[in-house]
Amino acid sequence: MITAIIVDDEKHNVVMLQSLLKENCPDIKVLDFANSADSGFEKINMLKPQLVFLDIKMPQKSGFDLLRMFPEINFEVIFVSAFNEYAITAFEFNALGYILKPIDYVALQKTVKNASSIIYARRTLQNNDISQFLKTLEDKGDKINKISVHHNDKVIFLNVKELAFIEYKTDFCELNMINRSRYTSSKELKKFENLLSEIGSFIRINKGVIINTDYIKSYTKGDICTITITTGQSFEVSRRKKTEVILLLKNKTLA
Repeated sequence: MITAIIVDDEKHNVVMLQSLLKENCPDIKVLDFANSADSGFEKINMLKPQLVFLDIKMPQKSGFDLLRMFPEINFEVIFVSAFNEYAITAFEFNALGYILKPIDYVALQKTVKNASSIIYARRTLQNNDISQFLKTLEDKGDKINKISVHHNDKVIFLNVKELAFIEYKTDFCELNMINRSRYTSSKELKKFENLLSEIGSFIRINKGVIINTDYIKSYTKGDICTITITTGQSFEVSRRKKTEVILLLKNKTLA
């Protein structure tokens, strides 16, 4: 059996989740529930569950605030909430487990199975991912303002505002900063596109390049549209993306 705690400020959600777990996830034993971040912190420390089902939006302190209370996260987390589209993209980008409200039992089974596999294998990778994810968020709120990458046996946190462009290179993505430093990531360019498009200043201009429009130095209006950024690189906009990119650039100029 895998021991678990549910942290959610709405009692009917707790009752519903307990019922669904009992019916569809017999390997999960719910030890207790908490209705706030502070009580959740107490019960997690006292009962030491292997898995925590965590609501994000709670009064006073959020689920993220709860996780920040722990110097080390030694339990798996499944986020349960009525996320907006941006939050879902952020969780998927960081490979974190989540379930949308109202809860679908098939999604619940799949997410619990993934978490259980990690617990049974006694892996720590997911815990590290959760800790890293928290460091990418703004101090207040749930918007990502940093991206974590592995670099020379370290995890580096890159400020999104200082990211000039991302370029796909055969089997990895190269992240280029405004100070001309470069980092690599094994994540697909599409994942970066989904995440960064929510931030507002990033756009994919062709099959292999995403640029930060804040660093555009110039662009051509001819049949072939070429964008030059302040770091000196120039990129051709694909015909399929040209209309979208030109419209965005014009609106940005007017703004």
